[in-house]
Amino acid sequence: MKAYGRPVAGGRGAYVSFPVPEHPKPAALVADAASRAGALWAAHRGL
Repeated sequence: MKAYGRPVAGGRGAYVSFPVPEHPKPAALVADAASRAGALWAAHRGL
């Protein structure tokens, strides 16, 4: 599983991927965060 995050200060502004351990808790946290981000983006875009 991969997650995406913003680069630290001085980065180029693009999102970068990073591996997430295949353990239930981190995977669930990433999945929940992605779902929440998608819902917020859809609401922001009026979808």
